[in-house]
Amino acid sequence: MRRGISGSFVGLLFFFSAAWCASYHLTPEGTDEGDCSAAAPCATLGRVTELLGAQDTLYVLAGADAASWLDGLFDAGELATSRYGGLVLQDSTERRQVCGFVRLATTWGTHLKPNFPSAARAIPNLVDALNAQTRISASVGAHLFIGSPGFFRSPFVYITAATAFEMTESEIKGLGRYLREGGFVFADNGLSAFEHSQTEAAMRHLFRAALGRAGRLRRIPDNHPIYHCFYDFDGPPPGLDEATQSYYLEGIFLNGRLVGVFADQGYVHSWAQSFGNEPQLRFGINAVVFALTQPGSISPKIHFFTRHSE
Repeated sequence: MRRGISGSFVGLLFFFSAAWCASYHLTPEGTDEGDCSAAAPCATLGRVTELLGAQDTLYVLAGADAASWLDGLFDAGELATSRYGGLVLQDSTERRQVCGFVRLATTWGTHLKPNFPSAARAIPNLVDALNAQTRISASVGAHLFIGSPGFFRSPFVYITAATAFEMTESEIKGLGRYLREGGFVFADNGLSAFEHSQTEAAMRHLFRAALGRAGRLRRIPDNHPIYHCFYDFDGPPPGLDEATQSYYLEGIFLNGRLVGVFADQGYVHSWAQSFGNEPQLRFGINAVVFALTQPGSISPKIHFFTRHSE
């Protein structure tokens, strides 16, 4: 059950350029027939996202009686045709006050075909957990192909495999561009029960192929925000096979930003379970929230401040 927002807030949607930008306004009293200016504010994000550019600012104004409007603001169905793969509004003072929408899908490629049973259930189960435990409206998207237009709009890319695979030259270039331009990849070894497998080697190689020397994996410290951005963890939870797996995660950092995670825990199998997987799903929620909210993400963010009514 989603929690409503009490009080009122003024929000700002920040993008990455310091150059000149346009301003748009959104209120529950607005209409979608205007230009979303201060004089003619709009009422839905669907309309605003038709106008927003990469250098623009969005002002959101809502009162204490607008809880239902706020809860419906990020409806995934309404924004299904949006050019964004995810959009979040986050309270600057309360980490769990995050709402928005995101579409999640399993990534495919010319030779990457994750058609094993767990891969079919993992993302739908993670989407269910996001919808049940957060105010992020999550939906399951169609297969996401490396280098497709939707790939570059997705703030969270999930790659898993249970067999070795290779990427084409164009896929390697597309992945490198995606990571450098604000994307985030969660690479999940679906054959974690076997140490030093060809599948593990392929998962590790995809970062090196895409980023060259910058694609070297290193351990993610246990105090990193990915472990604390929504739920708190002392480190990554174990997967199903605790005997053969690592008790830390490895990541790729570009200019201090975590752009990729390699998980040798086989979370794909944990997420696919019907029960007994709460810690693993909660960590999946953390990974998605982190990808949506970390500075430099391709996901637009609305930072808001809550004012409770007197």
